[in-house]
Amino acid sequence: MGLPDYLGPTTATARTSGISNASVANASNYLGSDIDNATNLDGIADIEWIWQYSTAPTASKTLSLHILYSYDGTNYEEGGVGVNPLPHTIIRAVSPPADTNTHRVCFSVPIEPYKFKLLVRNVDTAQTVTTTVNIKTRKDAQISD
Repeated sequence: MGLPDYLGPTTATARTSGISNASVANASNYLGSDIDNATNLDGIADIEWIWQYSTAPTASKTLSLHILYSYDGTNYEEGGVGVNPLPHTIIRAVSPPADTNTHRVCFSVPIEPYKFKLLVRNVDTAQTVTTTVNIKTRKDAQISD
């Protein structure tokens, strides 16, 4: 019996984040739509986060992206329009430069086997931001005998 072979990650499946050209005012949140991972049981989320300001924001301030889980399939962790997310839900934060260029960041995060939503928080940039979050989910690397 030989050692197991490690196979690469599986092909990613595009998911709908519900955050597409969303306008998020200063000190406000934008809550995306349900992404049901209870069925797919994917382990990795590949995220592309894009943002742009029509008026340059204050430099060195913060935009944050959060993931809110629903362990029972109905009730989500705290966070939404008018309700700030809890600190442990943050998956990425950026300090946008004081310009009106389009910016993007791509990254991967581990995800749990439950429903979840993404939330964008415009913490304190002093301007309204337009943002899009693209997401694909995939299985972890597979092991084969």
